[in-house]
This record gives sequence, structure tokens and C-alpha cells, in this order.
Amino acid sequence: PADEPAQKLRDRIQKQLEQLPSRNASRWPPVEPIDPQGLPEIPTSWEWVHLGNVVDYGSPEKAESADIPDDAWLLDLEDIEKDTSRLLQRKSFRDNPSKSTKTAFAAGDVLYGKLRPYLNKVLVADGPGYCTTEIIPIRAFGLIEPAYLCIALKRPEFIAYANSKSYGMNLPRLGIEDARRAPFPLPPLAEQKRIVAKVDELMALCDRLEAQQQERQTQHGALARASMARF
Repeated sequence: PADEPAQKLRDRIQKQLEQLPSRNASRWPPVEPIDPQGLPEIPTSWEWVHLGNVVDYGSPEKAESADIPDDAWLLDLEDIEKDTSRLLQRKSFRDNPSKSTKTAFAAGDVLYGKLRPYLNKVLVADGPGYCTTEIIPIRAFGLIEPAYLCIALKRPEFIAYANSKSYGMNLPRLGIEDARRAPFPLPPLAEQKRIVAKVDELMALCDRLEAQQQERQTQHGALARASMARF
């Protein structure tokens, strides 16, 4: 009950976004208010919003290869594990020099893989770097918990929406305008932090259960081999 309602949080976010020099009205006009008809029911303290009205999506800083330091973090789509948001490898520009244009990102940005959105590749950046233009850095300026934003972009409803709006037969992508229009469930900031803590707790439990299952399988295999040898 003591949480600030999401409606007030939404208003604060919109004021923050209006002050950004990159969001001029001619390029990224505010998306019209969302119609919650047909959307899942959410708590009364939450708010259904369009994603583009609460985050900076689609106005990243481009960087040419000549301007990227050799020791800078360089992120490609194949570096992110599908579904899990695990970073599979961390390489520098020196390790994999590229002449193509990259996109700069900052620590705390949520990095969303717009290519083949069904692969569900989303990552919270733990430091600054540069990424392929197939990854969109999403910035919330401290008014949305990055880990919650990551969870919300990985939920089945968003994946289904992204797949339905993707264009291109062989290499489907989610366009910027469709991404900005995506329905986004905005809880109070304190609730976002509680959700992240609960998800972290449950994922840690899943990891322990998976480890136990692998250990049981290993023991079962050893027992089967020992039984056969004894027989």
C-alpha cells in the first residue's frame, strides 16, 4: 500500500524522456495512450503502457569501427544464450575487429536482440561497450529496474507480440515503431525490485535442482556400470 502508484511513476518517466535531446517530436513522437481492453488483468497499482512511452528505445549512439577502442567490450548476438540471458563469452574489439557500424551502450542498459525475436536474447549490460546494430540498447534512466525490464521483455506475451510484428522472411526483425507500441506492464518501482528478487530466488532454485538432477544421472550411470562389471 505504501508504494508509489505506477501512474505517478509513468508521469515522472515521461517528463524525464521529454528532456532528452535525442527524442525530438518529429522523430519519436509519444505513442498514443494504451487501450487495456483485451490485455491481461494486472494489479490496480500497476499501469499498462506502451514501451516507447516509458523507455528510450530506438535512439542509440552509432559508432564507426575507427572510433572504438581496442579494449572495448564488443557484443554480438551469438554471445547471448537464448532464453537464459547468460553471457556466453566476453570479447574485446581487439579480439574481433569489425569494420561495420556498431551501437554504443552503457552500464544498466537492457540489450534486446531484435533479430529473430523468438530466440529471446535479452541481457542487462554490466558495463559500457559496443554491440551489433541487431541489438537495441534500451535505457530507463533509473526509473525502471533494468532486471525487471529484462524479465518483462522475455515474457511469453512479448515474444508472441514481437514475432507477430516481425518483418522479413529469412531474417525476421522487430521494427522500432512496433517495439515502441508494445504493451508493457509497469508496476511501482518498489514492486519491480520485489519481482526481480523473487525471480532471482526461483532461478537459483532451478539451478540447484538442475545440478542435483545431473548428479543423480551421474550416480545412476556409475551404479549401472558397476552392476554390469560385477555381473
